[in-house]
This record gives sequence, C-alpha cells and structure tokens, in this order.
Amino acid sequence: MEEKRTLSDEQLTSELRNKRTVGRSGKALEIVGIIFVLIGFLTTLIPVAILGGILCLIGVLVMNNGEKSMKQQIGDQLVRGLLEQSFEQVEYEPTGHITSSAMGRGRTMLPTDFSEVEGSNHVKALYKGMHIEMSAISLVLEEDYYNDDAGIWEKIKKTVFNGQWLVCDFGHELSTELKIVARSGQNRLFSGSVIKTGNEELDRRFIIQPEQEQEAGYILTPNIMAHILHMSSKYGGKIYMSFLREGKLHIAIETNREFFAIGRGSVDVELLRSRYADEIRWFTGFIDELSWVDTFYQTGAGGSRG
Repeated sequence: MEEKRTLSDEQLTSELRNKRTVGRSGKALEIVGIIFVLIGFLTTLIPVAILGGILCLIGVLVMNNGEKSMKQQIGDQLVRGLLEQSFEQVEYEPTGHITSSAMGRGRTMLPTDFSEVEGSNHVKALYKGMHIEMSAISLVLEEDYYNDDAGIWEKIKKTVFNGQWLVCDFGHELSTELKIVARSGQNRLFSGSVIKTGNEELDRRFIIQPEQEQEAGYILTPNIMAHILHMSSKYGGKIYMSFLREGKLHIAIETNREFFAIGRGSVDVELLRSRYADEIRWFTGFIDELSWVDTFYQTGAGGSRG
C-alpha cells in the first residue's frame, strides 16, 4: 500500500487551491454546456444541444471529482490528525457516512421522516472509554408524485435534513429517556407528555419530552440546560437530542453544512485546523459536561464518571 505524503501547511494550501480552481473550471464548463443546450433547443440545432449535454456531463464529472479529491486530502492531511489528538482507536473515512441502522431509535427525535442517508466524514472512535460515531449527513425523502402532463405516478427525492449526526454510547444504562427537539414550523406532534423546565429560553427554543415527567431533572440539571443553550448558539443550527435508557445519546444538528467543510473563502490551512478542532471540542465538551451529572446513570449501572 502506498504511503501517504505528509505535506506542510504551505504545500497543502497550494494543492487545495489548485484543486478548487479545477473544480471551478468544471462548474464553468457545466454552465457553458447548459447555455449550449438552451441555444440548441431554441434554434432546433440538435448537434449544438448534444454538444451542450456533453459539456455539462464533463463539467459535472470534473467538479465532483475535484470536490471528492479535496475532501480526501483534507481528511488525510488535516482532520485525521486532529481526531487522533482527541480520540483513541480512530476509524475515519472522509467520503463515508453514518448509516440509518446506526441512527436506530434516535431518528424518532427528528421532525421529519426520511428514506435515504447520504453524507461524508464518517468517524468511529473511543472517547474516554466511550464509543462514539459521527458524520455529516443529508437525509433524503422519496415521495410519490403524480405527473399531470405525462399522466403517470413518479417518484421524487428531496433533501429534508442537512447537517451532522453524532452518537455516544456511554456503556451504562441511563436513568431515564429524554428528547430535546428544536422548535420549528416542521415539528410534528409527539406522543406523550411535553414539559416545561423552568428555564424560559430553553422552553421557548425546544420541545422537551421525557419518558417520565418526574425523571427529566435526572438529566436536565441547570448546568446542562445552560450548556445546551450555549451549544445551540455557538454552532448556529437547530439541535435535536435523544437520550436513550439503553445508554446512548444521539445528537443531530441541522446546519446545512458539513463537518470539516473547507468553505467558500480563501483556503487557509491554519484557520481550517483551528475551526475543525473547535468543531470536535463542541461535541467532546458536552460529553465532559454530562460526566459531572450525578443522576445521569441508572443507580447501580456504574455511577457517574466524575
């Protein structure tokens, strides 16, 4: 197996900028192709339309290959090292993603259904003895649609969620189950009781649904509620959490951006490294905060980790 090169920040910046230039060239080629297709159809010059279709295809292939290559290089040269600084036994695939089966019962915290999962930056690792798994995800819903013009039923796909999914397996049974769901116009009706916590900002921004109302305080201590609000403000997206009695915490963040994204601005590896490290700390910081909650675990199931 060929050994991967280790690049300096200057070399990595140069290579990423070159790949971004290639990707933008592919986008430009796609736009030219679309123009040729339109001209061909409007003037009934079929060869021009065919040429445009070919240019579109080439442009899309160049753009997609460039993006995939950039993700792989950022993952290998930058993200992997940061993950290994925070976690143990790291398994990392820049172009992979968490599966629907790994989401398990945690998916019930979302305000929408979905049928397919796409994504990138798949991570499996250990954090202080706890198994974690996370990735960027796009959740896709396939629906039936009646095409009036063709007189037939067709299937259409639409993205209903775009962000990150994180799972932590604490290895011990939790003291209760609890859902924390960002309020939005999409919220479906949840079966069971919805409670007020006494924290006005948390109650305004989230729907809180415990398995047993009197047990919500086992997890939602004042410090944890404050930390959830801080996390929500810092990451800039809608947050959904599901604490499962079996010992797992699922967190979904609807940000409409990826983990470890390069962004649209000028490529600066030093700034990317700092931002990626902050994204990792966002998750590990919350897990560390939970370790101080004495009532977090079921009595006799291992106690707190404080």
